[in-house]
Amino acid sequence: MDLHLNNKQVLVTGGSSGIGAAIVKTFLKEGANVHFCAREQGKIDALLNELKDYQNVYAKRLDVTNEAEFRSWVSGIGQIDILIANVSALSGDWKPSIQTDLIATVSNIETVVPLMNRDIPAVTFIGSISASVSEPQGNAYGAIKAAVTHYIQSLSKQYAGQIRFNMVAPTSTLFAGGSWDKYRLSNPEKYQDKVERMPMKRLATPEEVASTVVFVSSPLASFISGEVIHVDGGERHSIDL
Repeated sequence: MDLHLNNKQVLVTGGSSGIGAAIVKTFLKEGANVHFCAREQGKIDALLNELKDYQNVYAKRLDVTNEAEFRSWVSGIGQIDILIANVSALSGDWKPSIQTDLIATVSNIETVVPLMNRDIPAVTFIGSISASVSEPQGNAYGAIKAAVTHYIQSLSKQYAGQIRFNMVAPTSTLFAGGSWDKYRLSNPEKYQDKVERMPMKRLATPEEVASTVVFVSSPLASFISGEVIHVDGGERHSIDL
C-alpha cells in the first residue's frame, strides 16, 4: 500500500531506539525524509550506521526539554509535514513526568505547528495504555499521559480541517535493551506472569506500534483526527486486568 509519504518531511523526537527507531525506519521505507533527535549520541550513531543505505535520514543530539535548542533545530529544517512526539521520561515520579512528558511535549508541538505544511499535516503523540488503565506505582506516568490525551484531542478541534492530531497508545512493548527486556532478565517469573496475563500471551513489538503510527500520520488517514488508537492486543478489554 502506498501511503503517499514520498518526500514528506517527518520529524520524530526520541527516535534513536525502541518504538522511536522503528517509527524512523518505517517512514524511511515509505520514502519520507526523516529528521530525528535523541539525547545520546551513541544511540544516534548506532541507528545511523544501521540506516547507512538511506540518504534521506538526518539526526540531531538534543534534549527536547531545552526549548531554545529544540526551536533552533526545527527552524533549520523548514516546513514540516508530520511530527511524531515520542519523548517520555518513563518515570513514576511527578517532576520528570511533568517536565518531559507534559511541558516539553506542549512546547515542542507549539514550536512545530507554525512550521507545518498545509497539505494534510499531522501530529501524532505516542501515548500509553496507562492513560486509561491504572497501575500500581504508575500515578504520575498515567496521569500525565491522560493529560496529554486531552490536550491532543483539544488541538484536533482547534485545528480541525488544518492539522490532524491523534494519539497512538501502545501497551508494554518488548525490544532489546528496553525496560521490559531488562525486567525480563532481572525478574523472569514476574515477567512471565505479565505475559500470561496478556490476551495474546506476548508483549507488543516496536514495529507493530510503528506501523500504526505511520499509517495514522499518512495522507491515507486524512479523516482520522482526535483519536486515541490503542495498540494493546486487547489488553484493555481483558477480564484479567
